[in-house]
Amino acid sequence: MNRFSGDSGTILVVDDELANVQVVGTMLAAFGYDLMIAQDGDQALERVKAKTPDLVLLDIFMPGKNGLEVCRDLHALPEMEDVPVIFLSADGEKSTIVKALETGGVDYITKPFNKAELIARVRSHLELKKTRVECRHLLRKAEHFLEIMAHDLRNWVGSSHFSAQLLDETDGLPEQARRLSSTIKESSAQALRFIDEYLANARAAGTTLEIERKIFDLAARTRACACYHQDEARAKDITVACDVPEGPLRVKSDRVAVARVIENLVTNAIKFSPPGSTVTVALEPEPVALTVRDEGPGFSDSDREQLFQPYTRLSARPTAGEVSTGLGLAIIKQLCDLLDIAIEVERPAKGASIRLTFPKG
Repeated sequence: MNRFSGDSGTILVVDDELANVQVVGTMLAAFGYDLMIAQDGDQALERVKAKTPDLVLLDIFMPGKNGLEVCRDLHALPEMEDVPVIFLSADGEKSTIVKALETGGVDYITKPFNKAELIARVRSHLELKKTRVECRHLLRKAEHFLEIMAHDLRNWVGSSHFSAQLLDETDGLPEQARRLSSTIKESSAQALRFIDEYLANARAAGTTLEIERKIFDLAARTRACACYHQDEARAKDITVACDVPEGPLRVKSDRVAVARVIENLVTNAIKFSPPGSTVTVALEPEPVALTVRDEGPGFSDSDREQLFQPYTRLSARPTAGEVSTGLGLAIIKQLCDLLDIAIEVERPAKGASIRLTFPKG
């Protein structure tokens, strides 16, 4: 017998001792849980590929791979990313418990265990998983609604902007009316820029990026980005200084994603820098590190606590009324995490400085 029927969720029990499996199975079946059983790591992987469980109860000491290795293998599967793993073991050593939790376990129950405690913890973690799934679903719905609203708003504002343009071109328009139409035109243009940036950043934040690591010249990419933003900076009387060593500096990463990170960092620095200041883009060869530094207001202590949270407005404001959606730094952090790039917010005497350290190899 390798299954118990129920409708309160599916639990995979991984234990090489059949007697232990039967004890746990009997307890859980009494509460209506559907059980899947595996007696080693390979069987566990086979079971989850056939059907994704809602929760895993995992022993540590088994033939072949131990429970810690099995936990890592399970969480490496995309369909198992959010499935809670509870370790169920006779080993009560604190060091083992810490390793189990660091490996990805959400809980650790020592044998012999109390039936009421086991059921309570299983129920609690299943409820937490259900809540996470529901929150993610609601968040997707909210983001979809906001994107629809932003598109509609763009149409309405675009219509006002076009009407103001036509009015501005009308012959014989009184001076006061011309001033009002110019104000409407400028305000609607700024609103359109905000909406466009919001939509672009929202799409970037919600995109599941396929990372393709290839060797490319980071120095050339950095120089190109600094050069590209010279006109934008000059319009605000800002200098973009490029401190990049001569010759190539090759790294193995995703060229497109890294380019997006550099673009966001430089654009942000220009946006929050005052006229007459300098934005410095520097590259160091060993270890490979990219730093973007400005002479703006910098980050306050409260800013630093929420710096990479999406849709967060920091204390500083763009110095020329530019658009800020609160998504730029969140996207930078998301991409750096995907690329294993360490991101550090430094504290210069003046302004803000963000340093990216690339992984070796």
